[in-house]
Amino acid sequence: MILWGIAWPVGRLLATGLPLISRAVIRYAIVVPTFLSILWASEHSVRISRTWVPTFVVLGILSTTLYQIFFILGVRYAAASDDSLVIGVSPILVAVLASYFIREPLARLKIVGLLSGLSGIAIIATLSPNVGVTDRLLGVSLVFSGAVVYACYTVLLRRFMNKNSALIQGKPGPSSLATITWISLFGWLFLIPFSLLETPWTHVWNLNSWLGIFYLALLSTVVGYFFYVEGVSQIGASRASIFGNLIPVFGVLSSFLLLGENISVWHGLSFLLIFSGVALANRTPRNSAKH
Repeated sequence: MILWGIAWPVGRLLATGLPLISRAVIRYAIVVPTFLSILWASEHSVRISRTWVPTFVVLGILSTTLYQIFFILGVRYAAASDDSLVIGVSPILVAVLASYFIREPLARLKIVGLLSGLSGIAIIATLSPNVGVTDRLLGVSLVFSGAVVYACYTVLLRRFMNKNSALIQGKPGPSSLATITWISLFGWLFLIPFSLLETPWTHVWNLNSWLGIFYLALLSTVVGYFFYVEGVSQIGASRASIFGNLIPVFGVLSSFLLLGENISVWHGLSFLLIFSGVALANRTPRNSAKH
């Protein structure tokens, strides 16, 4: 969570003076071969079933192509600390969308949780002390769009993994490592055409640019993912997901330390509303728990 939280100010630092999409393309040009190497070393194969390819393409477009575009544009227009708070609403959106996809009535607690989370976003979008940005409302809106896209990705990924977790014709479904590797690959391929339009070869890429890109690629993505998967294996997915609420905290603190962004009581209130929304949206009603 610390590594993922620091990614917000790092992304903000890289958002000025560099072609935005190309930055993401170079990042994943490092991530994808690294994942493929790890996959080969651990499973001695990188092959997947052809039947999984359409799903992986859709998931790649959502989690890598679209999310990266919203992320890098959002940190360009708004403060990194504000954006990191907004992305904290993702678990609420996941809970709401999951209710829709599994065709269950939308529980009242989830509706209240969604309203609480949206209230937190509204507060940070209108009352944040970080006024020296290009367009805070636009930046926050872009990051919120990224949260929506990533929530759709998460729900579709869960449905796919649940459907393919059992043996199919005597063969197991894809591992989590194979899944994230191929999703990253397909999402990266769809980013490349947008990068070519930016003519990245005409820009100056200095040492700080490369350090930031390597941080996002290796530490935030590869190492962060590895730590999270290992953590899930040790304490379970439910307990591990709770730690996701720390990303906005570390995002705000690291933005304050690295970028000198302002922190106010509105950040605390926004976090409390979003955190409360997450807790309510993921709470199981007592009557359903009995069943």
